[in-house]
Amino acid sequence: MALAVAPFAAQAETWNIYGWQNHSWEFVDNNGSDSDRIQSNAGNIGFAASMDAGNDISVNVQCEQFTYYNHFGGGTGWCNRNSKIGLSHPQMGEIMFATWLLPYNEGVAQWVDPFYDAGADSHTSIMGSVGAHTIFYNTGDFDVQASGSGPLHGSDGGGVDTDGGEVLSSSTSGEFNYAVGGYDTGFNRRQENIIQYWSPNWNGFVFRFAWTVGNRDESVTLNGHEADPVIRSSSLAYTNGPFWGAVTWQDHEDWTAVSVGNHKASKGGHVMESSDAESLRLAARYIHDMGDGVSVQISAMWEDLEYEFNNVTSVDEAMAAFGYSNWASSGNLMLSDDDIKAQKTVRLIYELFDDPDQDGQQIDAAVATLTTTAPPAYTAPTGVVEDDPLTAEDETNEGTGGNLDDNVLTNSTLEAAVMALQTAAMATTDDAATNNAKLQYDMLVDAATSAARAEKAGNVKIERDAWMVSGKVKFGGPVDFRFSYMDADDLEVSCSACSGDWDETAAEAWNVGLFYTMPGGTELRLTYSEVDNDENGTYGQGISGTGLGSGGEIEMFAVGIVHWFD
Repeated sequence: MALAVAPFAAQAETWNIYGWQNHSWEFVDNNGSDSDRIQSNAGNIGFAASMDAGNDISVNVQCEQFTYYNHFGGGTGWCNRNSKIGLSHPQMGEIMFATWLLPYNEGVAQWVDPFYDAGADSHTSIMGSVGAHTIFYNTGDFDVQASGSGPLHGSDGGGVDTDGGEVLSSSTSGEFNYAVGGYDTGFNRRQENIIQYWSPNWNGFVFRFAWTVGNRDESVTLNGHEADPVIRSSSLAYTNGPFWGAVTWQDHEDWTAVSVGNHKASKGGHVMESSDAESLRLAARYIHDMGDGVSVQISAMWEDLEYEFNNVTSVDEAMAAFGYSNWASSGNLMLSDDDIKAQKTVRLIYELFDDPDQDGQQIDAAVATLTTTAPPAYTAPTGVVEDDPLTAEDETNEGTGGNLDDNVLTNSTLEAAVMALQTAAMATTDDAATNNAKLQYDMLVDAATSAARAEKAGNVKIERDAWMVSGKVKFGGPVDFRFSYMDADDLEVSCSACSGDWDETAAEAWNVGLFYTMPGGTELRLTYSEVDNDENGTYGQGISGTGLGSGGEIEMFAVGIVHWFD
């Protein structure tokens, strides 16, 4: 060990052991359920070194990890926070291989969040998220994992992927390591498997860009489409005296699709084929120095988040996988599957019955004879039966399209023909005509169902704006006051079968706190935080995720101690 370490130590120009401990005793009211807890709030310790490689080039290494003391105990590991190896030059900047916070959030967090971006009172309660399961998350590996914690093709429990993918079992290492339920589709990310570039300071301007790489990024096939997920993130900031401003942008190509779209839809196939998500942020801060240690800091941030799910097989199931399981029941599915089956079935009947040029699709002459005679009386099936897109008594209740009146067919002649065909197919006799009728009817049902699914498929777009204001007032002594307020609009959802705002999905959050700075940099704090969701809102508290996905109101009082060392 000594021989291995000695060359490193001899060349090191600088090395540092650093850390941050931010612990709080919190009293939480989560929709009327009271509890208290001690939170570690991303406490960590890190080791960093920089070595001269010649020609003004430095080799920089860093290994940082969480130091959970309480209910996160056991979840630690080496280099699980900001960790890298990189090359830097004073005039060219730095390039690194890393696990690191992405520029989209890191480029603004420390400037606009007076609560450190590391606890339940963080701006991540709302900013960078659409609620549900999209809060800050420390995962998203694009490489092969040593454990079976990955998605296993959408958490189906293993087996053969119907699109021709590999056979997976519950013990197989999952690709694209993410948490089930859309937890990893947010924009506030510490990301594994990235290459990141940091520019030098160019007359006050600083630029950062990062993107993901991995050897499993073309291994998942969704409904015949080969997914190729990549995440790109960038920030551009400018500082001049008391003013600071920034614009950040992040794009997730196919990442939502392999995260939540890989879930199997009940109608067969995955719930989406591909996806794209992106967000734009604008942020600014101004500090007014009033002298004698008194100052006022005001910050503001606005962002627009957009998700697009492509070739969706079921809007309701795609939204449920994304974290909004009450989508259809909330009155947002303007057309039900059955409505669309009705429309498509009529067209299909014309094509299949009236077009003799469709080889293998037109009704056989023997079956046609059965349908041209007076159709027998049709008796609707009784009891609980599987939905049949071609017959009467299809009384499903999916979405606001609701129950069909009597029958999915609107042409009485074609209706009679289909009923006669079904009656012939259900006959107990074993002869060529009956067997052919069964084949023809099953073929017609399959064609209508497939066409209905194709009609339902389309792009689902989700958009949400949010904004934040925050501030810090120093009183010229050891005490300062801090606050933040965030507001998220309703989700605006559009697709081939739905449109408009999803009402009551908005939320607001606010935090206030008094901080006392002791000699040596240690801070004592007393804070109050609240997240108030509308009826269908699903936002939670910061990186703790308290209340996440539950709606309602979450309140927290906390007493904390914060200390940095290096």
